[in-house]
Amino acid sequence: MRLTYPRKLWQRNMLATVVVLAALAVLVAVQIQPGWSDYRGSAAPAHVVPANRSATFDGHTWQLGGVRHFAKLPTARATPLPDGTVLLVVTVEHAGAALEAGCTGVVTDGHRRWKAEPVGGYSLRLPDGVSETCSGSGAQQFSFVLPHDAVPTAVDVVSFDTRIIVRLEL
Repeated sequence: MRLTYPRKLWQRNMLATVVVLAALAVLVAVQIQPGWSDYRGSAAPAHVVPANRSATFDGHTWQLGGVRHFAKLPTARATPLPDGTVLLVVTVEHAGAALEAGCTGVVTDGHRRWKAEPVGGYSLRLPDGVSETCSGSGAQQFSFVLPHDAVPTAVDVVSFDTRIIVRLEL
């Protein structure tokens, strides 16, 4: 005995398959792809500047200005650093227009990441003409409280929407 599907049932099954595939394509395009793109932007830098070099991308020139390490804060009235930590202060030189979304700093050792200290935290007083938010051309200073055994390899300049604008290797 041979079973045969009525012709209309076969057509309905094919139509349903096409509708489901189209719905999945729309879901991927609208929901999953933008989230994945945002994640990739927060994990992979758009541009990398090698150590001791400067580079220009999209009309912005980036260069590492200086790196300082402190076992304790240099001012007498400062709150002591937590036990087992050091303060890393990084200066980034930026030439070009202000970044539309502003920025902050993140330092990495290749496996872990630390965000820059906010104003009023363990950061040092900013010298005149230095910013913490990429508000224009000039220097940006970022301060990081790190475990004493951390060996940072790069500092990322990150937009406030978590996208890595540029990675400066240390």
